[in-house]
Amino acid sequence: MYYKESELAIDLVKEAYKIPEWFKEKGFKSFEKRDQSPVTLADLATQIYIIHNLKAKFPEDHILAEEEGSLINTKSEELIYECFDELKIKVEDIKITLNYRGSPSAREWTVDPIDGTQGYVKGLSYAIGIGFMEESDPKTSVISVPNYDDEGLAIFSAVKGIGANASYGGKKFKKLKVSNQDSLKDAVLCISLHYNKPWVLEFAKQVGINKLIRIDSMLKFCKIADASADLYIKPIDLEHSFSWDFLPGYLIVREAGGKVTDPSNRPIWFEGDALRWSEPAVIASNGIIHDKVVNHLKKLQS
Repeated sequence: MYYKESELAIDLVKEAYKIPEWFKEKGFKSFEKRDQSPVTLADLATQIYIIHNLKAKFPEDHILAEEEGSLINTKSEELIYECFDELKIKVEDIKITLNYRGSPSAREWTVDPIDGTQGYVKGLSYAIGIGFMEESDPKTSVISVPNYDDEGLAIFSAVKGIGANASYGGKKFKKLKVSNQDSLKDAVLCISLHYNKPWVLEFAKQVGINKLIRIDSMLKFCKIADASADLYIKPIDLEHSFSWDFLPGYLIVREAGGKVTDPSNRPIWFEGDALRWSEPAVIASNGIIHDKVVNHLKKLQS
């Protein structure tokens, strides 16, 4: 039932978050990738750590990961090794590990070392996400969020058909269940802090939603799953439609009893590193208000 994969992912994020926190204290350099999105040495070092351990435990699996090694120079390499030395992490060749993806396989891991890098750079929220799918079917996922609502490290996990759980501040995992909010105007809506479209706020205005949470990263999926929020609307495009961004949160919301679709109420799906959709947005909700959201969005677009 994919318990070994789930346990490994949980163990990895418990340790991996120490890497971006180390760079936050020591200072980090931010780069700009080809798509103009930011990346830091903390992103690269965190990915190296996760890939190293996935490769060691499941050497025949394929890995889908966000970052590439072209930004690592001698100075960057020295800083990453300094971080690893202080955290007692052993990786022999960081450049090779960063770019390792393994051979094609029906078993695939998704790795987002820091989701919400813009927020991380500004000292705001960020997340680390690991997902696992077989034959493109999500089976298990884990998201860690440092300093979640001042509760310390929060870890959210899900196994398909088993449910979703969360641990806050090192406490025992407890079952997650989405909210029972049935009033759309009283719903709490999560929206992206740095990437949004005007129609999302127009939708909120038209239906009377005035409780908004503006945050970075896949943390928004976690807030739906643990009933801190009721709805998340995410506009997307082809340049920002990757499985590592969405698979972890998708499965956690689903297993907590929620629903995730595109604006036409059609399923989203995954093909390798790509998120697929019929319309360019993702809606995650507690499920109860989902049809109301879809119907209002149809009116807004007509």
